[in-house]
Amino acid sequence: MFRTMLCALGLLFVWGTARAEPETWRGQIHCIVVPGLQTIPLVGTFVVVANGASLTYSRPVHVADSASPSGVTETGSGSLVGTEIKIQGGAADKDYSYTASYAGRMEGNAASLTGEQVWTARKLAQPFHRSCSIALTR
Repeated sequence: MFRTMLCALGLLFVWGTARAEPETWRGQIHCIVVPGLQTIPLVGTFVVVANGASLTYSRPVHVADSASPSGVTETGSGSLVGTEIKIQGGAADKDYSYTASYAGRMEGNAASLTGEQVWTARKLAQPFHRSCSIALTR
């Protein structure tokens, strides 16, 4: 009897401390043109990995937002509190850098975020605030 109770307690401990597997959300990011950098409107892939309340994200950066990969990746991290998502990150290359912040809400198997990228580059007279929207599904 005592042994059975110990086994049951051991199973409860293992079950209670088991962590959920990370969950991947995939979708698209849409951003306006960056004047002065000869970009086109951005339509690109976007991936968010949720591990509990901690989020990480990444997306490939393309040359002037074309189909040609640049070898640079935008990355960042953030949090999920209830249904509210907040992530921050950025990317940099020798000719530019930008910081990014996005926020939104998760509803069922979908999430919608809006935010901006703040670009600096030698070709820009001042930082440019580029608005973006992101749609994700799991």
